Amino acid sequence: MSKQIRLYCTLALLQMSQFVCAFELSGAIVPVSLRDTYIQRYSDPVNCIKVTKQYLKQPETFAQPLTVPNKQANNSSLNTFATQLLALCYTQTEDYSQALELLLPRLKHPSLSANEIRTLIVLASEIPEQERLQLSNLFLLKNLTGALQSIEAKPLTTSPDLTISLLFTISKLSLQTDRYQETNIALEKIKKLLKGKQSKEFDAWLNYYYGLYYDQINQQQLASSYFLSANKLADQQNLIKLSGQVKDSIAKIYQQKHRFAIALDFSSQRVELYLSTKNNIKQADSLIQFAILKRQNNEINHSLIYLFNALELIQTNKNSTLLAHVYMQIGRTYMAVPDKEKNKKELELAQKYLQNARFHFTRLNKPRFQIESLLLLAQLNIINQDPALAILQLEKVLQLSAKKYLSLRVQAFEMLALSYEITENHQQAIVHFKNFHALQNRIKERLFKLQQLKISEQLQLFKKTQQQKQLETENSNLLKEKDKFKTMSYSAISLLILLTILYFYTLIRNEKLYSSELQARQQLARHQRTELPSQQADNNQFNYIYHGEPLYYALVNVPFLAELNELAGIFEAEKLEEKLGEALKIEFSDRVDIFQVRDNQILFICKQKDYKEASSFTCEIEQFFNSFTAKHQLPKHISCGIAAFPFLNNSNRAIAPTRMLNLTSLALFAASQIREAKQQSSWVELYAIDNLQPAFFDGDLWELGQIAIDKGIVKINSSHTGYPFAWPKNKK
Repeated sequence: MSKQIRLYCTLALLQMSQFVCAFELSGAIVPVSLRDTYIQRYSDPVNCIKVTKQYLKQPETFAQPLTVPNKQANNSSLNTFATQLLALCYTQTEDYSQALELLLPRLKHPSLSANEIRTLIVLASEIPEQERLQLSNLFLLKNLTGALQSIEAKPLTTSPDLTISLLFTISKLSLQTDRYQETNIALEKIKKLLKGKQSKEFDAWLNYYYGLYYDQINQQQLASSYFLSANKLADQQNLIKLSGQVKDSIAKIYQQKHRFAIALDFSSQRVELYLSTKNNIKQADSLIQFAILKRQNNEINHSLIYLFNALELIQTNKNSTLLAHVYMQIGRTYMAVPDKEKNKKELELAQKYLQNARFHFTRLNKPRFQIESLLLLAQLNIINQDPALAILQLEKVLQLSAKKYLSLRVQAFEMLALSYEITENHQQAIVHFKNFHALQNRIKERLFKLQQLKISEQLQLFKKTQQQKQLETENSNLLKEKDKFKTMSYSAISLLILLTILYFYTLIRNEKLYSSELQARQQLARHQRTELPSQQADNNQFNYIYHGEPLYYALVNVPFLAELNELAGIFEAEKLEEKLGEALKIEFSDRVDIFQVRDNQILFICKQKDYKEASSFTCEIEQFFNSFTAKHQLPKHISCGIAAFPFLNNSNRAIAPTRMLNLTSLALFAASQIREAKQQSSWVELYAIDNLQPAFFDGDLWELGQIAIDKGIVKINSSHTGYPFAWPKNKK
């Protein structure tokens, strides 16, 4: 009998090992025959699937235990582990349906046993929420929280590390459901459990989750610090899964900051990490992410090279989901080719790959990505001047995204409005613009609430830090001084900290306000479309152009500028106004100073010696606009009001340059009457008689100028001699 017992024990020890499992299957009994497979679960998941399947098919080879219940318990535990490992390896190949098929039967009769908890951990940590619709994050979080409460009430002596793995999973789900305080509580519990425990693997994971937590509440500096610590530990311990995830997180942080050089470096490290393994799916995914960063850094050709490398890997391993994703990224990259280099071929290739992506996402029943591919196709059709097809695709987007994917619906409404505007169906364009703004406001409200939640969490952390400092200060003072002195010292320190914070906050706020003011001044200095100097700029340069040589001030009304959005559409109008600004600078170069007074009014200032008379100057301006409008098929008629500076020959400074705008505006008012009546370009010049007294114009030039014209002391020259003008004061 004793020999049989020894034989059984020997076989059991050979077959099983209390090998320390990491994270997902923490504390499980690992059969010796699966130990190497378990270690290689991330580096060679295909072989892991093959070996684990063979293990599950093998007949039972254990020696008979002393009692039947012990044998059943032992076999059940081993089979459960093998099933969980097989499901875990399927998730590494992104075959989530197979993983769910293996794991869901284990949840039919929840008992909150160690095996039940491990199954929940694998489901929550390895399978994305969109792939397990029957098990939402909130559902799993509720069950895992219940399991944690049971363990805290009655600890699992056989699996002490399972509590830590459970807390990590709760942290992950809490972050994904925006429960920041619950995340922080779980991480603090892990920190306490790891005190005095030599586990660099758990320390690495703790740093990683703290990084995720700080990143999500917009504390990027702290997040970067924790991520870098986690990355160092993961590389030292050869933790493939963690190393890949943390490098991806670091790359994303620097990507958001538009620091692509650093982001590309970490993304490249991730590619090299997976290329050293046999995990082809992760290799392809890392290549896709690296290519996306290359595209965002305007390295289009390099991006395409990596995407086609990923495509070759995916086609070899026949992963439909990744195939659809790489098709969409290739199409998006062809669309990102700069307009100067883009030709028909790139657009055709973009359409081809995006259509393939849409086909695969439709077949795989992945509506979100199907919508993204449709949006890209619609954008491509707008570029190809086919708004009708774009409208059909965008209507399909609205159908697929009903009450879901709000950010994608916003894009669809905006593009629909643009498409209908192109087709000149302005009524529908307005309807979709309204829908776009309404939905955008809803999203902003939701984001505002989430931001408030993050700010609240930051304040909680700040209070917690302050409370910790308070306790430390009080404890130190209790050992040295009396209670009263301690209280006063703490109050003084707290006040100093608060004042310091307020001081630095004020400095930062003032710096931001100064930067905003400077930016606003720079924007006002030039017209946003034509890039011409603006008359509204603070320095008002046209006040300082006069250097003793007589000038002409010509204020030109360009009617087509007021109608350009309706005539050509918003995007084309912007391009035309930019071309107009460039053409004006080239045509008049250094001879004439040009300012934008209003969107449709431009002020030209030149030296009188360059022109025999004012009509010559206006003629040159008219010829320029005739040429520009003919080239771009725009209405050509303009009107010009012109006056000489100094306006009064016997008093150079009687009328300042700023007041000249009133005189040129009055002349422009008359010229515009001629243009509207005759449907021709027109000009009107105002000039004062010799030796006119400056005191006459001491007041509002708009009123006084009209009085002077009536009295005959201000004369009129015009392109249409003898035209009867109706002045504003006569209309009152």
